[in-house]
Amino acid sequence: MKNVSDLGFLAQTGLARIHGDKPWISVGMGTCGIGSGADKVWEILNQTAKTSEILVRRVGCFGFCAAEPVVMTWMPGKPVLFFTDVDEQKTRRILGGLENSSSYDKIAKLAEAKIEEWDFRTSKIEFGHEYAQLPAWKDLNFFKGQEKIVLRDAGLIDPESIEDYIAVGGYGSLVRALTSMPPESIIEEVRKSGLRGRGGAGFPTWKKWSIMRQSLLDNPGEGYIICNADEGDPGAYMNRNEIESDPHMLVEGMILGAYAMGATRGVVYVRAEYPLAVYRLTKAIEDAREHGLLGLNILGTKFSFDIDIVTGAGNYAAIAARQSWRRIHHLQCGRRRPRSLHEPQRNRIRPTHAH
Repeated sequence: MKNVSDLGFLAQTGLARIHGDKPWISVGMGTCGIGSGADKVWEILNQTAKTSEILVRRVGCFGFCAAEPVVMTWMPGKPVLFFTDVDEQKTRRILGGLENSSSYDKIAKLAEAKIEEWDFRTSKIEFGHEYAQLPAWKDLNFFKGQEKIVLRDAGLIDPESIEDYIAVGGYGSLVRALTSMPPESIIEEVRKSGLRGRGGAGFPTWKKWSIMRQSLLDNPGEGYIICNADEGDPGAYMNRNEIESDPHMLVEGMILGAYAMGATRGVVYVRAEYPLAVYRLTKAIEDAREHGLLGLNILGTKFSFDIDIVTGAGNYAAIAARQSWRRIHHLQCGRRRPRSLHEPQRNRIRPTHAH
């Protein structure tokens, strides 16, 4: 991709799959869904629908893990239908409902809820308004009181498709930043947002970015951003779900942060026990690089930045203040080994932002 206008062609390709002129059926293919049998549903759909005009779409986790496998369908002009606990028999019935408008009305009786419109935050799509007897997805008990912000794309786009991400407004903020905003104004936007760290101290994000930027201005050269996706807390999988379902969001966020702070290299530290997350993030990085969104002279500008992935053995660090140092040590020295918590910290690398 040589310039910003090339993004438009990718957006058109993705939008044709999400809100085009063909009906589609999607399967939530996160770890939770696959563990509940979504891979079997996916296989049945691909075998059955390959000779039809119906698009079979892989998406991430919509969030209702206890009701997996989750399937959604869309007929142009109609609402998206939301189905839960889908088995082989139910899969075939749902697929049959995509033959025409009348059959779609019939499978609406099997649906758990409907999605008439969706706010991706970077764009909005109206799918259709009908089926007054069906509750909206946000009226289901599980989703009541929730508002999707970070997970706004999860379950509705293909995490392995850069076209899907761009179609719903992905990388639009990066374009705006690189073409019309100096780094200082991005940091000011983050300050106005009130964004803070979630580790307990609530340290203002803009201040961390500002300190990092000033450090690089005082010491010109390479600067690093480390994304901590290790998630060592027992039973936690928030980072895994985000990366599995919307990896380009993480990539775009790191690029924006790097531009604001002046960093030249990013590293995502993720636990090796998350193979699907690692695979999808690796693909997202490769696709972004292929389309000129990572690497030298991003989108034809003078800004250059690239991202690597480092995997590590999962553990739980009881003292949060030491976590960043331990991850930095691993990046320098290889896979972690037990060390005394009282051992002095020695930062032997360039200015680094860990978050």
